[in-house]
Amino acid sequence: MTQAQPERASGTRMLTAFGETPAQIQAELHKAFGRFEAAIPDHQGHWLTSPAEGRWSPAQVTEHVLLVNENVARIVALLLSDTPLRAGPAVPGQTLDGKRLAPAGLEPGEGLPWDALEPRWQASRAVLDGVAARLEGADLTRRYFHPFLGEIDAHDWTRMVTFHLRHHCRQLAEGQPAGAETAQPAGREA
Repeated sequence: MTQAQPERASGTRMLTAFGETPAQIQAELHKAFGRFEAAIPDHQGHWLTSPAEGRWSPAQVTEHVLLVNENVARIVALLLSDTPLRAGPAVPGQTLDGKRLAPAGLEPGEGLPWDALEPRWQASRAVLDGVAARLEGADLTRRYFHPFLGEIDAHDWTRMVTFHLRHHCRQLAEGQPAGAETAQPAGREA
């Protein structure tokens, strides 16, 4: 396991692909949520089954995305507020075999049925939609540390959610059992 160096400049430039203005950022977020949610029914027949050893099941992927969404919603709300920011530990993310590992606290459990995750999913989506609607006029000098991107602002944290949703939507599609079909996400790939 290695520590990844924050990708400050290149990472945040990559995120602008997910919208340059607050309205574009919000629209890209909506599209990414729609694509991820549209893929969920395709995985119900193998929801709790890992596609390969060491890989997460669709339920675990979805729970991880949910945990990240809940966490980021709190961070963006903090960045958009007048609450003073406290310097916390800037712990770089970990990688294994070139793949980013989920930070502690953002790893899924053994897997829950979609019916158990859906209420939390919808609540976190509503919170993210609410904070994304408030991005106009955000103080972009207010930043919070991301383990792989370094200090980023409210716009980039919201863009990161879009990137993360798209990444894991592709992961779900790639992890389909042989012979299964799923709708491929349309549009630009992250």
